[in-house]
Amino acid sequence: MKQRDTPFYILTGLLSVQVAYGLYWAGYDVSARLDLWENQALATAFVHSLTMTQEVFFFSHVALNMVALGLTLAGRHWALPVFILSFVCDRADWVIMGSNNLFSILVDVDTWALFSFTLQGAIIALLVFLRFEGRLR
Repeated sequence: MKQRDTPFYILTGLLSVQVAYGLYWAGYDVSARLDLWENQALATAFVHSLTMTQEVFFFSHVALNMVALGLTLAGRHWALPVFILSFVCDRADWVIMGSNNLFSILVDVDTWALFSFTLQGAIIALLVFLRFEGRLR
């Protein structure tokens, strides 16, 4: 491994964490819809608290993260705009989710929002750096 490759490996690691993070929450959402929660009433209430618009933003974000990871691994500069679109979808989801009182009770929203925003900021910074360095063509 060359020192020049270090930012690329850090980026792929962070993108992998981002993909896993998105898949975790997608699993949370899908498991509620499949009645896999112990508390069925809570699962039903959670599903009914979500709007179609929010779900489109969320699942688009999850899918775009996977595309951005694939593009990064292929060394394609399109990873940057794809990830920025993913970021916008995620922020829209979080804005909508901010008014969801049930979700705020179920999870520590502030901690997850800070983790997500910090992770996404680092990924965008590394994508910009590697794009201008010429590593992503």
